[in-house]
Amino acid sequence: MDNIQKLISGIDPAERDNIGDPGPLQLQDPVPVFSQRPVPASPGNSRGKWRILAAGTAIAAAAVGLVIWAPWQAPTGTVPAAPTLPTTENPTTGPSPSSSVDGSALPRIDYGLPNFLVPANQDVYFEDSPSCNTLDLRTLDLVDANGIRTKLPDNANAYPVVGCVDSLAAILRSDLAEAGNPTGNGSGIWLARWQDGCWSIKADDDTGINVVHGMPLFTNPRLRALDNPSDPILKTEQLRQLKVLGLDDTGMGRLLGPDVPSWMGAKAMEERHAFGNELLRTDHPAWEEREWKTDGNGTPIDDPTIGPNDVDRYDLLLYDLRGKKVFSLGSLRKGAVHEPTDCAEPGSTYAFDGEPPSGVLTDAGPLKLALSTVAAADGSRHSVVGLYPADLPSTGKTCDVRSGVDIGDRTLMLTQWNGPLGFKNQVEFNAYWGSVEYTQARQVAASLVIQDNR
Repeated sequence: MDNIQKLISGIDPAERDNIGDPGPLQLQDPVPVFSQRPVPASPGNSRGKWRILAAGTAIAAAAVGLVIWAPWQAPTGTVPAAPTLPTTENPTTGPSPSSSVDGSALPRIDYGLPNFLVPANQDVYFEDSPSCNTLDLRTLDLVDANGIRTKLPDNANAYPVVGCVDSLAAILRSDLAEAGNPTGNGSGIWLARWQDGCWSIKADDDTGINVVHGMPLFTNPRLRALDNPSDPILKTEQLRQLKVLGLDDTGMGRLLGPDVPSWMGAKAMEERHAFGNELLRTDHPAWEEREWKTDGNGTPIDDPTIGPNDVDRYDLLLYDLRGKKVFSLGSLRKGAVHEPTDCAEPGSTYAFDGEPPSGVLTDAGPLKLALSTVAAADGSRHSVVGLYPADLPSTGKTCDVRSGVDIGDRTLMLTQWNGPLGFKNQVEFNAYWGSVEYTQARQVAASLVIQDNR
């Protein structure tokens, strides 16, 4: 037990010392990249799931006990939503990343890492060694349990690097990489190994994949989102599995990245882009846009002449330069959405913090931006950024909150712009309200105009 506690303290930058050289690199600030391509994915039927912070149910389930999870399962093209963890019935076949995140047409940006790699955070640890300097996502092999080799989609923004040390590299499967994947929302880390003069990710030896009651590797922010950040369970289990790699606590900390609620840039991006259609208009930093249009059966609609207000469901998601989801909007025809009438978590409560008015007006009245924190009955707490009715009390029961707002004959879902965040204390809350990430969210909310075309 003492060894486990030592490993845990080694992950926390506040308790870790003697890091030594080389690293972390002083990386350049992100350079704006913009691309807009509709994704021919098939959003799944999410009716009955639009409750405030619906992800809290999945998070609570994950924190109670470890779930068998299959990160190698091929994406099936469902709408981005709260993560759903597969069970033992799901096969662990082999790595098959979604082709929808191909970014070969995007300009390659030099962030200070070799081979145009994108850093997952500003303090990524990248060893100055022959093996790490050879790491290149364009030549990285993914090897399934049958020895079949494939390649990652050519989009470095979707697969940023968390760290590289001791011939091991942690590659993040970002929210963008998981777009259209039923396990979505940044499902974890792929562990790449340097062997026989090349880098590869192998299903057979990646930690937790083929182990009963095992789990994949997660970054420190993702562990917080899946677990109770003040009383972690999953982190302890992950550290037990990491011991087999032969890394000391410092090496593991470098591979999992800084232990903070969210990895944010050092300063806001100055370049902005306008987005607009018959439903809404806004301007945002140089984020990547993804849109989905589907009929009542969830069948994709690719006809560009059919607008967002003419389909049963329309989704718009924006991703930052490291593949993180930073904005999410869903628009559903009222007859096509069935909100639940029962309360899944009667003991949970919510609290809003950092509530500036957004300026958005709907049939239901004005909206406000907020960092909404749900506290479950077991004491776990998780937060998301989103838009809520301006007259909604700052605290209350989650079951009293309707997540949709009305505009004409459509229901608008705007309560979950990002994946869940785990804050340990009030100091971290306060730091987030003044962060670049939340500042940019306020700017986007202030520019957002919902267009009623009745």
